[in-house]
Amino acid sequence: AEGGVLCTEHYDLVAVCSGLHNTPFIPTIPNIDSFQGTILHSSSYKDASIFSHKRVLVLGSGETAMDIAHRAVSNPSTKSVALNVRNGFLSIPHNITADRPLDVFITNLFEHAYEHPWVHALRLRWTLSTIVIRLFLFLAGSSLGFNQWSCAVDTVKRGYHIINKSHAAMSHLNVPIKKRSVMMGRFWMWMYGETYLKPIHSFHKTTIDSIDTKNGTTVQFDNGTTFDADMIIMATGYKQSFPFLSDAIKQEHRDEYNKNSCGGGGGGNLNNKRHELDEDFLPSEHFIINKRRPRLAFIGFVRPNVGAIPPMSELQVMWWLCNLRGQVKRLSSAPTGQNASYMVLGRKYPYGVDYGNYMHRVAEDIDAAPTLSSLLQSSKRNKHPWKALYTYCQGQAHIPLFRLRGPFASKMCWDVTTNELWDVCVRRGAAENFGLLSVTIVSFWMNLAACLLECVWCLCCGRRPSFFTRYG
Repeated sequence: AEGGVLCTEHYDLVAVCSGLHNTPFIPTIPNIDSFQGTILHSSSYKDASIFSHKRVLVLGSGETAMDIAHRAVSNPSTKSVALNVRNGFLSIPHNITADRPLDVFITNLFEHAYEHPWVHALRLRWTLSTIVIRLFLFLAGSSLGFNQWSCAVDTVKRGYHIINKSHAAMSHLNVPIKKRSVMMGRFWMWMYGETYLKPIHSFHKTTIDSIDTKNGTTVQFDNGTTFDADMIIMATGYKQSFPFLSDAIKQEHRDEYNKNSCGGGGGGNLNNKRHELDEDFLPSEHFIINKRRPRLAFIGFVRPNVGAIPPMSELQVMWWLCNLRGQVKRLSSAPTGQNASYMVLGRKYPYGVDYGNYMHRVAEDIDAAPTLSSLLQSSKRNKHPWKALYTYCQGQAHIPLFRLRGPFASKMCWDVTTNELWDVCVRRGAAENFGLLSVTIVSFWMNLAACLLECVWCLCCGRRPSFFTRYG
C-alpha cells in the first residue's frame, strides 16, 4: 500500500521467505482469566529485568523455553522458576566441547547416501547410531540426554527428535532431581559443578488444569501438583500462517497434503493436529512448491533435527531454479513432503526433517549430490581427491558439497571442501574420527549384506537388482 491505497503488482516469480515463526501459538488454559499475575508470549520477551522479584512459570519444551528459563533463574532477584513440559525433549548442547559443534559428529556415507533401500526401510543405520548415542550419553551422566535428568522424552532414538540445543538451563533443572538421588545424583552434581546452583522446578508430562480462584496465583496441574506464580511465559511456539495467500492457494496445499497422507506415512494423525492449531499447509514438493504453481516458492520452511536452516534454504533456491528450467529429475515414485524418507519420525512438527537426508534427497533431484567417483576423480578443480572423499563421507552435509557437481558447480567449493571442511573433520580429534569411521565400517557391512541378499532374491524372482536406487 502506498499512501493508504492498495495497489496491485504483477511478477513472474514470487518467493515467500517470511520465516517459520510469525504467528504466536497461544494454548487454551482453563480459567486463565483468574490469574492475577503477568502473562505474555515469548515473542514479547525483551529483557530479563521483568523477572525481578517474581515467581516465574515457563510453558514449553523448545530452545526458547530453555533460554528464557535460564535468563529467569540467572536474575539474582528472581524468587523462583519452574518449567512446564507437556511431553519432554532431548537436550544435547550445541557444542559438545568448545571447538566441537554437535553437527560435526554426523556423517554422510551409508547414512544419507549410498544406503541400501532395505537398510533404510529397517532403520538399521539409525539403530546403530542410537546405540552409540545412548552409550555416549550414559558415559556423560544420563542416558536420557546430555547430563539430562529432567523433562526427558520416552525413548532416545536417532531420527526421532528435534534436538534441543539450548543447554544452559539443564543444570538448574537437574538440581531438584539429582538431590533426590543420594549417590549417583550427587556424584554427577559434583562432576558438573551443580551443587550450589539455583534450581528450576520441572512439571513434566502434565498441563495446567486451572488457576486457583481464591488467590489468583496458584497454578494447578492435572497431575495434582501446584506452583505459585506471579508471571507465566508462554514459550509455546508459533503457528504456520500465510494471511497474504488466497484461499485457492491454501486449498491447493491442503488437497496435496491430504492426497499424500492417503498414501501412508501416518499423515492422518498429523493432519488432525494441524487443524487443531489452525495452521496453513505447506506445499508438497519438498515444502518448496506445489505442482500447480511452480513459480510460487516457499523458502526456509523446514525445521532440521540438527543443522541450520540457511544452507537448506540455499539448496531449496537451487532446486526451485532447476525446476523452473525443467531440470529436476526426481523419480516419479519418490515421495516428497510429509511422506518423504527425510521426515523426522517423532513428528513433533509437520515440517521437521532429518537435515542430511533432506539435503541429499533435494540435491539428487538436480544431480547435485556428490558421487564417490566424482570425488575421487583428480582434476584442475579437485586437486586433493582423497581429502574431498573423506570430507564428504565422514563429514556433515554442508552446502559446498552440493556445488561440487551439477548445475551450480563451483571451483571455489572444491577449495572450501578440501581446506576448510577438511579442517573441520581433522579438528574433531583422532578418537572421534576413529569412532565415526568404525560406525561407517559397520554400516558398510550392513549394506553389503543387503546387496548380497538382494542378488539372491532377484535370482529367485528373475528380476534385476536395483542396489542403491533412490528410495525417496
